[in-house]
Amino acid sequence: MVGTCHRHHGKPLRGMEIFFVSAQASPFTIGKPSEPILLDMAELIPFPLHSRAALVRSITDDLEDVHGPAANVFWQQRMAGIVATLRSDGVAEDAIRREIFALQLAVQSELQRRAYSTAAM
Repeated sequence: MVGTCHRHHGKPLRGMEIFFVSAQASPFTIGKPSEPILLDMAELIPFPLHSRAALVRSITDDLEDVHGPAANVFWQQRMAGIVATLRSDGVAEDAIRREIFALQLAVQSELQRRAYSTAAM
């Protein structure tokens, strides 16, 4: 079944066809799809972790206070929590990996930015 737009008299949406497994399934659900088969249809993409400024700042703040092996343990525990959340939300392993790498880059960039701004003072 192809999605149609009721505002345009039931004509298919140009360039935006939506394919449903079931006529009862809605493409605009909040949370997880109720039908397990829908999970095979599309990749869930979370809001990018590296764009979550509060998350990047929080991790950076903590890493500024922790060094050496303790910083490694902190990072591993924090990432394990984020990965567990993404998995429970149904995000694919490849997408999780990309998100964690992008978050790592954002945190490292923020650490460098802070170091350079402190050195310039």
